[in-house]
Amino acid sequence: MLYKKNNYRIAIPKGALFQSSCDILKKANLEFDFQDRKLIFETNEKNIEVLLVKPIDVPVYVENGAADLGIVGSDILGEHYAQTLTLMMLPFGHCELMMAVPNDSPIQSLAQTPDYCKIATKFPKLTRLFFRQKGIPIEIIELNGSIEIAPLTGLSEAIVDLLATGRTLKENGLIKIETISKHSARLIANRVSWQVNHDWIIKILTAINSANNS
Repeated sequence: MLYKKNNYRIAIPKGALFQSSCDILKKANLEFDFQDRKLIFETNEKNIEVLLVKPIDVPVYVENGAADLGIVGSDILGEHYAQTLTLMMLPFGHCELMMAVPNDSPIQSLAQTPDYCKIATKFPKLTRLFFRQKGIPIEIIELNGSIEIAPLTGLSEAIVDLLATGRTLKENGLIKIETISKHSARLIANRVSWQVNHDWIIKILTAINSANNS
């Protein structure tokens, strides 16, 4: 039997989405005091805690019930399958997954991509899916650090990475040649929690939605 909880947790990501996640929760009347090195925060609601985790780990915490709700980029949801419910799109974290090459590359468009082109990326699943749909066989080099350096050192011919402002591309002598997909932040929920703590989740969802429209 599933039992309704009296205490709840919301997982938010470190990094680029952190401040906007804090802001949207604050607009929804849920506040906490951020302190360096602390990872679990009490809020002004005594029965609600906020977890601060790596972006890639947000769906893991939510899927396994360590958090009832989470804020995460749709790029992560697309790349790493998790059995969570996506409740709503949030008005921040807008970016695009794109293909880029060095300025002087012979590849200046998607159509010029040679068969078995070496592409460095942090998003192998989304990259494979895109090029498979285009009928272009590629070789993926999966990296976890700075992607932009890969074609500059001869490791790859192109990259697939997230683009927000384009500044990093320009500074490293790269140009965008194709948009693969567009992304933004999402509010996700644990499937069991959605069933047994439905009223609480709807309350949070309504508050966030009101904050978005204010």
